[in-house]
Amino acid sequence: MKKKLLFILSVIILVTACEKSTDSPETDPLAEYRRELLENVTNNIIIPTHENLQNKVEILSNKALDFSSDPTLLNLSELRDAWVNAYMSWQSVEMFDIGKAEEISYVSSMNTYPCNPTQINNNLLSQLYDLNQANFPSWTAQGFPALDYMLYGLDADSNMVLNYYQGTDATKYLTYLNDIISQMKMNTDLVLQYWQTNKESFISSDGNTSTSSLNLLTNDFIYYYEKGLRANKIGIPCGVWNGFQVYEIGIEAYYRQDISKKLALESLNACKDFFMGKGINSEILGFSYDNFLSALADESVSTDITNGLSEAEIAINNLDNNFRLQLMQDNLPMLDAYDELQDVVVLLKVNMLYSLNITVDYQDSDGD
Repeated sequence: MKKKLLFILSVIILVTACEKSTDSPETDPLAEYRRELLENVTNNIIIPTHENLQNKVEILSNKALDFSSDPTLLNLSELRDAWVNAYMSWQSVEMFDIGKAEEISYVSSMNTYPCNPTQINNNLLSQLYDLNQANFPSWTAQGFPALDYMLYGLDADSNMVLNYYQGTDATKYLTYLNDIISQMKMNTDLVLQYWQTNKESFISSDGNTSTSSLNLLTNDFIYYYEKGLRANKIGIPCGVWNGFQVYEIGIEAYYRQDISKKLALESLNACKDFFMGKGINSEILGFSYDNFLSALADESVSTDITNGLSEAEIAINNLDNNFRLQLMQDNLPMLDAYDELQDVVVLLKVNMLYSLNITVDYQDSDGD
């Protein structure tokens, strides 16, 4: 395959940039490789990750119903476990903000943090809310972060949390809890249905234009790595853009506390698996960005990226399981983890995109 691609590269040098941007295999000989990458990612990563999340959210919904009919400590514990499992599964899905997901603001409604406890309490007590509203106040009162607050943040003691679901306003708390989960379930079903219905057209869009599938997918992947992982999970909490003043409430799973590192590592591993083309439900490596870059005689770029991801994983593993404690006790390891993640941003956003002849389609306002 490498010999064939080297020949193809010699042909590409002779064609114009316009010709490279068409979907015709005659003028765009790399289309078949983009299609192979899209086929692997769609069938072995994107759809299975959404199916896994759908399953976890279904379990979460069932546990919420069990808890609603019998609000005991045991059922609260099982509901919390289901929430953690679904949140972990979400880490492999968030990067795919394409199509229906983008249309319904899926990512924002599922994982905008920090949540707004005042908005949550106003919603559930007034019972005047519309979780379909696509705006920031609505997003901060639903999804995984809102459940984090409702399952762990109402009080520090589990028995005291349980009192909210057994007291005078218990019906309102239980209704809102189930409405949040129902919204998550409905949106997850919609997004999965979109991928199942449109996978063939997504794969067949194998050109190299700003609206072609690989260009959109690659930009979304890099955007997620840069913003969703590097900035949101690490950079903002440790104060990179705020004079290094820590912002502890900005960590993911703020109220549960001890899973923030697990979520960050799950997110990083999802990025690594995506780059390497690793199937979600198997150890099989399909055609990937790693293969594409290596075949384009840019193997050093691929090696640098994989090494950089490994260094970032080491840095995150060095953190306390509880990011709140890490921030309060010693912020320097958090800043080190940010730096390791940032090194990979440059490799993805500059080196990889140059090799693949893809243009960044979003604005960077971080100032870094």
